[in-house]
This record gives sequence, structure tokens and C-alpha cells, in this order.
Amino acid sequence: MNPPRVPASELPGTAIGLRTDTRGMETDVKTRAVWLPLAAMLAGLLLLAGACGGGGAQTGGGDTSATSKATKGGTLRIVLADDTDYVDPALAYYQTSWQFEYSTCLKLLNYPDAAGSEGNQLQPEAAEALPEVSADGKNYTFTVRQGLKFSPPSTEQVTPETFRFVVERALNPKMQSPAASFVSDIQGASDFVAGRAKHVSGIKISGQTISFELTDVAPDFLSRIAMPFFCAIPTDTPIDPRGIKSVPSAGPYFVDSWTPNRTLVIKRNPNYTGDRPAYVDEIRYQMGVDPDQAVLEIKQGNADYLGDGPPPAQNAELGATVGPDSPVANTDKQMFHVNPILSTSYLAMNTSRPHFDNEKVRQAVNFAIDRQTILDQSGKYAGTPSDQILPPGVPGFNDADIYPLDGPDLEKARQLMQESGEQTPFEAVLYTCDTSPCPERAQVIQDNLKAIGITVVIRRFDRNIQFQKEGLRNEPFDLADEGWFADYADPYDFINILLDGSDIQDANNNNFAYFDDSTWNAKMAEAAKLSGDQRYEAYGQLDVDLSTGPTPWASRANSNQLDLFSEQVDGLTFQPIYGMDYNLMYVPS
Repeated sequence: MNPPRVPASELPGTAIGLRTDTRGMETDVKTRAVWLPLAAMLAGLLLLAGACGGGGAQTGGGDTSATSKATKGGTLRIVLADDTDYVDPALAYYQTSWQFEYSTCLKLLNYPDAAGSEGNQLQPEAAEALPEVSADGKNYTFTVRQGLKFSPPSTEQVTPETFRFVVERALNPKMQSPAASFVSDIQGASDFVAGRAKHVSGIKISGQTISFELTDVAPDFLSRIAMPFFCAIPTDTPIDPRGIKSVPSAGPYFVDSWTPNRTLVIKRNPNYTGDRPAYVDEIRYQMGVDPDQAVLEIKQGNADYLGDGPPPAQNAELGATVGPDSPVANTDKQMFHVNPILSTSYLAMNTSRPHFDNEKVRQAVNFAIDRQTILDQSGKYAGTPSDQILPPGVPGFNDADIYPLDGPDLEKARQLMQESGEQTPFEAVLYTCDTSPCPERAQVIQDNLKAIGITVVIRRFDRNIQFQKEGLRNEPFDLADEGWFADYADPYDFINILLDGSDIQDANNNNFAYFDDSTWNAKMAEAAKLSGDQRYEAYGQLDVDLSTGPTPWASRANSNQLDLFSEQVDGLTFQPIYGMDYNLMYVPS
């Protein structure tokens, strides 16, 4: 997410997710002349992805012109019910962590501090310009700007070697990084992972240039290399699957300190010389704040931002008094903001477990759950019911009307259970989080599945613990209440990243269904090689075929991002890739 990048409206403590996730792609790739036909195709692909990225849906506030009166100084005070997952870029995968990493990271390419379609377009950051692409479309060469420095206490400068290091650190099997699958198609990655090579042979450095040679054409490579996983960090950063708690960075801000489950302090980077904005002096997170108390703190001006969203029961009142349906909507007095995001919330069914290794059982679950009632537990504005892997807005999505969205079809569900040959009743262990609306959703799921002979045993965890446990191969759960906020607007990021069984490892998995079928893995791999309309058509069909056939999930909703701010915060801008943009916010000093 990635824990996964999941919207605050659906899973507490992850307010993306996992980012999001609305991932747009760059259109103006620098190429040699002989590459123009493929470049033209790639440009069309990236333009469509940007157009479909969900950017610009900004309710109230968010007037970027307000930054003209912005003043520097002060502290942005953020409250969270749950902690973030990591501050180490190779491991961080919550929407919370990606949101602050957007402020701390320096990457070869990045998205601008802007709302709407402008915020979806990749642009050079550490690179001097967009990459030069080879004639066959497999090689990308970047020139790294000189004079880029890390935050204290590091004295190291950012160089091409920096970016080779961060990719190889992510690929190192000892790191157990979820980023590994995003760069596994670089030539020589498999030899490096297996310990047969000191470096990834497909990464070459010459002076200020770094080039990446891929095993095949990959139209989404630029979007992948722009992910926070590949944020510049010093080359002496240790390999540690538990993550480093304070890593120097080269963006506008840096993580000064992190005390897990208590506080996270981010400060302006005194060594930053780039042109990205940075108004507040400090961003201070306080974790473990009761959600109802957090809303009160925001209203009273004792905190500035509720980083993982308000309690669902308060959504309607907030929307009517200080939100999109209030008298202050679209003014600087609006405090509650609702933005649609590219996300899918789902019930993962562990296909490696008895009973759920039977696709008839999995199909029966899809007909038995009450998607609208499950969504209702997340409160008003939470999102819309869904029955597919891809959310609307991701290229390739086709509304296939597979399962009932307005209530269960128990007759069909019971028929499928009978056809499955499984003896009922049987128990199924459901993992969920311990903060509302997770327990309420779990209760609805428990009641739904009881009707088809499945006795759901609910196990509640702190969200961080839930995610870590679900990511362990052979963890004894049957169902997982999960969600995904897109890393970028391409179907690969949902289908391959979440369901390709060839990427399953011992820990830090995202494939919570543990779905691993060689035929389907091959279909995913083939779709990933395609471009343009062929790519989208293939993924659209995969979405429908996976949802109707092997059915590793019971997809249930597409979500909105819900954000609550105090009146004193200005410069609110919903960046379509990372959510509300800290760099543009300012508060009274």
C-alpha cells in the first residue's frame, strides 16, 4: 500500500494507499529520432493515464493561488490514531508515509506541487531533464544534477551512484522490500538478487549519467522509478528489514526523529537548494490520539490536521457544517474535504488455505456479502460499492456488473457452496484492524457469511500489526479486510502487484490472497509487456476474468480521501498522487 496504501475513509492509520492513488505518467519523454514511433505511442499512453488519474477533484479550500500570500515559519501539527509503518523509503508503504515522503524525498523524477492534471505529470527533479530513451525502448539514461546535498548529519552529495544504491538496496533479498517487484525487470536484477553479481548489470554509471537497461519494453517504467521507494538516501545506509528510523534525505524536508507509536518530527532541510516550496518550519505528528478527541482538537485549533480521517460517524455532521455540503463549502472556512481517489477495498481470500483453495467457495463469498452495508460502516462520503479489481479511472477498467452491489444474492451463493463440495459449517479466520470502522465491517461480513455456512472468527489488530501479519507467508488467516491506493494510474499496479504469485516472498507480501497460478501469472506478465490500447484491453479482460473465474478477492468499494483541517491552515492543495500537499501548507508562526 503496501502496509498497503489505503484511504483513510476505509482503513484507519493509512490515510494512500498506498498511496493513492491517481498515478499519472509523463508524456514528453526525450528520445532519439529512431525512437519516435514508439515514443508517440508511449506519449498517448501517458496522456491517457494522466487524464484518468482522478486529479483536480478538490472540494472547498485547495486554492493554490493562496500560496501567493504564504509565509514561512510555524509548525504543522498532525494527529493520527495509528502510527505510520516506516520512515525508511525502501519499506514505507502507507499512504501516511508516502504523503510525508513527498516532502522529504528527492527522486530522479517527481510530480509537481499542484492539483489536477498538472499534478499528474512527471518532471525532472534530481535529473537535469527527462531521460533519453533508446531506439528499442528498453534503455533509459538520466543525467543527475550536480550540487545536490543530503540533510544533516550526512555530508554526502547526491550522485548517480546514489540511485544505483537505492535500487540495489530495494532488490537486496535481506531488505525484504516491497519495492523489489517494481524494478525486477532491470537487466541483471535476478543475478544480483541471487548473489551472483555485485551490482545489477543493467544499471550503468558514467560521469553524471545513470542508465537503466530493461529486459523488455515497459511503458510504466518512469512512473515506477518515480515512486518514493527510490528516494535518494546516503550510500552508507544499512540493509535492515526492520527499517532505519532516521534516514537523511535530499528533499525540502527531512525526518528529524521518529519514536514509534508516539511522535514523528519532520523539519525543513537546511541543505535543500531546489525550487520546490517549503513553508512550515516543522511538521510534527502525534500518534495514538483517539479519533473523536482528534476531531475536537482540530475544531478547537489545538491541532491542524487529522491525518487518518475522522471517525465515520462524524462524516455526515462534518460535511453539513464545515464540508462540501455546508454553507462554507468552497471557501477558506471549509475544513472537511472529500476527494475521489484510485482505490479498491476488498476482502482477500487466502487461496493457500483449506476451503478457500476452492474457487466455488470464493465465488460464493462474492455473492453472499452485502457491499453497500459494509461500505455504510465507513460513513457518509466514504465511496461507492464495487465488484472489480480495477477502480474506475484506471485505464482498462470496464464496468462488467459481475456481483450484486446493493445486497447479497444468497440463493446463488448457497448454490455455489453446494457445488463446491465443501462440508459446512466451517470456520474462517478474518484479520482486520481494531479501530472503527474495521470492527463494524467485520461484524457485517461475519453475519453475511454465516448465511452460507461459514463461521467467521474475527481477529482484530493494530493496523500496523495486521498488515505485517498478513504479509507473512503461511500466516493462519483465511480472510483479510484490505484495500489498495494506486501507486500510479496503470492496471499493472493493481493486478500484477497484488495478484502475481511469482512475487510471493517470506514477508512483506502484498498478495494477501496468496494467489499463485502459473497460467494466470503468465497472463499478467504478458499484459505487462503491452502498450497503448492493447495493454488496456488485456488488463480490462484480466480484471473481469480474474473476478469471475479464480476470484481471489471479494472486491467491495472504491473510496474517497477524507481530510479534516483546522481553520488556521491555508494553502490546501490536493496533489493527485500523494494527497494533501504539506509543502504548500502554511500556518501562523
